[in-house]
Amino acid sequence: MSLTSVGNVLMHLYRSEGVEYIFGLPGLTELRFIDVLEDHPDIQYIMGLHENVCVGMAEGYARASGKVGVVNLHAINGLASAMGLLSNAYDGGVPLLITAGQQDTRIISQEPRLWGDLVRMASQFTKWSSEITYAEDMPRIIQRAFKTAMQPPIGPVFVSLPQNLFEQNIDFDFVPNTPQFPQLRPDTNALAIACELITRAQNPAIIVGSGVAKYNAFTEVVKLAELIGASVFQWWMSDVNFPVQHSQYFGDLLVNPALKKMLRSSDVIITIGSQPYTPSFYSSETPFPKATKFIQIDDNPVEIGKNIPVVSGLQGNVKSSVTELIDILQKKMSDRDHQKARSRAEYIHKQRTLLDESFSQKIESERESVPISASRLMQEVRDALKTGTTIVDDCWTSSATLKRILNLSEPGSYLRAREGGSIGWGISAALGVKLASPDRPIVVVSGDGSAIWNFQSLWTAARYNIPIVIVICNNACYGQVKVNKAMLVGEKARGRCLGESLDNPRIDFCQMAKSMGVIGKKVLLPGKLGNALKSAIRSNRPTLLDIYMEKP
Repeated sequence: MSLTSVGNVLMHLYRSEGVEYIFGLPGLTELRFIDVLEDHPDIQYIMGLHENVCVGMAEGYARASGKVGVVNLHAINGLASAMGLLSNAYDGGVPLLITAGQQDTRIISQEPRLWGDLVRMASQFTKWSSEITYAEDMPRIIQRAFKTAMQPPIGPVFVSLPQNLFEQNIDFDFVPNTPQFPQLRPDTNALAIACELITRAQNPAIIVGSGVAKYNAFTEVVKLAELIGASVFQWWMSDVNFPVQHSQYFGDLLVNPALKKMLRSSDVIITIGSQPYTPSFYSSETPFPKATKFIQIDDNPVEIGKNIPVVSGLQGNVKSSVTELIDILQKKMSDRDHQKARSRAEYIHKQRTLLDESFSQKIESERESVPISASRLMQEVRDALKTGTTIVDDCWTSSATLKRILNLSEPGSYLRAREGGSIGWGISAALGVKLASPDRPIVVVSGDGSAIWNFQSLWTAARYNIPIVIVICNNACYGQVKVNKAMLVGEKARGRCLGESLDNPRIDFCQMAKSMGVIGKKVLLPGKLGNALKSAIRSNRPTLLDIYMEKP
C-alpha cells in the first residue's frame, strides 16, 4: 500500500471505470474537487450553466456510450436544481453517478450555508445514495456506486463528497471493481406458461418499451413479432424499439385513441421492457378487457405485475429472455400455428396500409402550409440527414409525426426521454451523445418550451465546439399543455390559453443563440427548409434553426 491523497484516489477510480468526461457546475463545496481534476487532464471537465444541463449531457453520454455518466453538482442547491432531469434518468433506467460537494463534516452541527441532507434528497430518484464519512471508505463506496448503477435494473446513484475528504491521505492499494454478469435468465416455468398462452392466442399484441433499447434486443423483438404474427405498439416516451416502417408496427399509444381501441381486441398482450399500462389521468377502468392475459418481460421484479396482474412474468435480461422465448416457440409451434401467424400478419399489414394512406393524404394536404406544418418539417429533416445520424427528440407535440416520417430502423438512431415526464432534456442530451459518438452526426429536434428549459446548453456547445444541429419547433406555446387540456376538459378548453402561450413576446431563439456563440437562422417558409437544414448539417459547427410552426 502507498499513502495517496483522497483526490488522486478518486481520479484513479474514475479512470479505472473508463470515465472520459465529468459534467458539472461548481461552487464553493466543489473547489477542492475541481483543483484535483485540473491535475488529471485525461478526464475532461465539461461545464454546464445549469444543473439540468449537466444531468442531460451525462444521460446522453451514458445512453450513447454504454458507460456510467458522471456528474458533479454544487451542494444542496445544485442537487435540487437537477431534480427534473434526474427524475427522467431514474424513470428511464439510465446509469449515472451523481456527486455533490457537501460542507465540511466538522461544521455540520452548526448548520452552515448550503448544508442539507443530500442523501435523503437524492434517494427518491436514485437506486442508491450514500455520503462518504471516512476517507478510508472512498474506494469502497465509489466502486459500489459504479457497480450499482450498471447492475440490473440499471439506474442512477448518488454520492455526497464532504469538503474535508480532500484534505486527507489514505493507504491505497487499487483492486479492480467486481465484474458484472448481467445475463439474468427468466424462470423456466414462466417461459412455458408464456409459450402456452402465445400459441393459443387468437390476436396477440406486443407493447415495446425502453428495455428493448437498453438491452439491444431490437432484432430479437422483431423476430418474435414476425414469428407469432403480432401487432406492435409502444407507449409514447421511449426510444425506437421497433422498426417504424415495419408492416406490423402501429406506433405510439398515448396520443392515438384509435390505436388504443385496436389494442383492446387483443386476447394476449406481451410487454417487453415496458409497463403494460401507466395512466396519465385517472380512470376507473384500464384500456383492456378483463379477459386479456398479460406476459411481461422486464429486468426489474418491482415492475412485473405492478399496475396490471400478469399470468407470466419473465424477469431477466430482456435480450436473453426474448431469445429463449423464441427458441421454445419455434420448437412448440405446429404448421397450423405458423399458418395462423402468417394470416394475422397479412391482416395487420392491411390495417397498417390503411393508416399509412390516411397519413399520406394528411401530409400532402398541409405540405405548403404557413406557418410550417410538423409533417413538412419532419419530411425535410428526413431528406437532409446523413447516413448514420442520431436523432434526439424533445419536440413533444410533434414527436409522433417525427417518428412516423423518419425511417427509424437502426438501434441508437433515435433517442427520446425514457418514460420521464420533464421537458428540457433534448439539447443537453444531444451534446452528451455527440461526445460519446463523435463520428455520428447529431440532430436534436426540440419544442420551443423544451428548448427554453435548457437553452444554456448552447453556451456549452460553443465553448467546447460540439457540432450538433438544433431544430426548434417554434409554435409559440406549450403545445403539450394545450393538447392535454383539450383531452382533460374537452370543448371547454377552446380559446382558453392560460399557461400555454409563449407569443407575447415571442422568443427569438436566433438572438439567444448568437449571444452564446452559436449560429442561428430563422425559417418562416416551407420552401426554405431543405437548404437551411442541409447547410446546418454541412457546417460541422453547433448550429440552430428556429422554425416558425403551426400551433397544435
